[in-house]
Amino acid sequence: MRSDFRCRWVDDILYTDDFAVGKLLSEGSRDYILVRDTNYHPDSGQVICPPPGGPSFILLLASAEVGDAIRPEHFRAFYFDGSVGFQIAPGVWHYAPYIQPASGSGDKAEVSLYNKQGSVFACVGADTVNEFGVYLKVPLTLDS
Repeated sequence: MRSDFRCRWVDDILYTDDFAVGKLLSEGSRDYILVRDTNYHPDSGQVICPPPGGPSFILLLASAEVGDAIRPEHFRAFYFDGSVGFQIAPGVWHYAPYIQPASGSGDKAEVSLYNKQGSVFACVGADTVNEFGVYLKVPLTLDS
């Protein structure tokens, strides 16, 4: 199944439209995102690619090896410079990609990232606030 992620900043809220499942949003600031929802697909992978000359983006990932015993400390943020995409294997915990905001207060940045995933779309989710009482804080720059 092919659909795109459209990511856009409006003030300090990052909106991500995942046309396969609906609108997602993450709150934070221009320095970080607070994330509570994560998921994995047990039966298929997913590919995320920026357009040619695309923006840098961040993926929050946790190993498939942890299975359903996921904990907040299993997650790591991975930074991509926009020159390559990434294939998420079945079972790898993730969420929508994050784009860094444009510089300046109130700037709006919008980009679409190519998204392709298996035709069978099973999804196992976790809400870190409900399950562990914490948000995952994802820095948006390498020096944060």
